[in-house]
Amino acid sequence: MSLCGMSACASIVSGTESTTYLETKPVDARCRLHGQDFTREVNTPASVPLPAKSSPVTVECNADGYQRATQELEASMDGWVFGNLIFGGIVGGVIDIARGAGKKFPPQIQVVMDPATFKTEAERDRHYDERVRVENEQWDRAIATVRGQCDSAGSTECQRRVTEAEDRRKAEVDKIEANRRSSRIAG
Repeated sequence: MSLCGMSACASIVSGTESTTYLETKPVDARCRLHGQDFTREVNTPASVPLPAKSSPVTVECNADGYQRATQELEASMDGWVFGNLIFGGIVGGVIDIARGAGKKFPPQIQVVMDPATFKTEAERDRHYDERVRVENEQWDRAIATVRGQCDSAGSTECQRRVTEAEDRRKAEVDKIEANRRSSRIAG
């Protein structure tokens, strides 16, 4: 017999849901989370239990005076699924995957909402220039981490992951720039 019995080791060890702490800028936003067979509405900040099988989960947040912001959350594999495949066999692994066990959402996310109106174009541009700078810094760190995990030979899989991260960076920066274009100047 295996360490976790005949099947569903990840279900026992890590469960079929994880909790994500949701913050917004500004605080006290109204957020709707929805995924496969899952919908929840919360005011931020909030800890939200998310069933792994609902991945991906879309988070849509609204606050008075701010543009609506949307972010997508993906659950990632937990090492217990692989342990179950090794110790419990394929049957246990298949059961875990079907139930959503062994997948976890990020423990914390922050959704940043942009003001709907700015006093001047200069104020708007300072805001969005800072958003782009922070986004690029975060993606620089993420891409450096991916590259650091790659083998020295520079595998095709590594390059695919780097390209995927760069594409996601571009999409996030494009979203910020779209908000810049849709924002209003008071007056």
